[in-house]
Amino acid sequence: MIAAENAAMFEPVSAIPFSPSRRAALTTLARAGAAVLAAWAGTGAAQTPVPARPAPKAPALAFELITPAEARRDREARPKNEAPDLPDARTRSIPGATPTFAIRVLAPTTQAAVAAPLRIELVFDTPPGVRVVPSTFRVLYGVLKIDLTDRLRRFSTINERGVVVDQAVVPDGLHRLFLQVADEKGNVAEQELRLRVGVSS
Repeated sequence: MIAAENAAMFEPVSAIPFSPSRRAALTTLARAGAAVLAAWAGTGAAQTPVPARPAPKAPALAFELITPAEARRDREARPKNEAPDLPDARTRSIPGATPTFAIRVLAPTTQAAVAAPLRIELVFDTPPGVRVVPSTFRVLYGVLKIDLTDRLRRFSTINERGVVVDQAVVPDGLHRLFLQVADEKGNVAEQELRLRVGVSS
């Protein structure tokens, strides 16, 4: 189709007072050029290729780590004479824990109240030769020790080096998370993470 249209553009050459042999040569040349243009256009060479951009990384989805009902049950189960605020220590080793290795909290990085959704980052501090088994990691919540492990696993990264949780939704108030993990010899490290969430906590 393109070749025919371009050839038609050059038909007036026959009206120029050239010799028959020269007219035939010019017409042949024009038709050959039109064919080259048609082939070039058909391959898409006339379009400048646009480099593909990498797809943007999807942001982490917020998820409910502690439900309002669980937080209410924890408050109701606490001793009536418990102090209204938590001690200054944000984390503490649980008595009786094996000192072979430890769970260290990198985030939250402040003892002040934090806003939800929040990031929790843990590191397993192990001496040489000690290998943590990630599948043994557990998270228990509050006085009733509600098991949040399966819920957290779906939205976190857990490996031999530690745990990273993003966009965890936690109700305003005071919360305690009990963290546990074991090494390949069965030694268990435990840590308590204390959180104050919300400006009014």
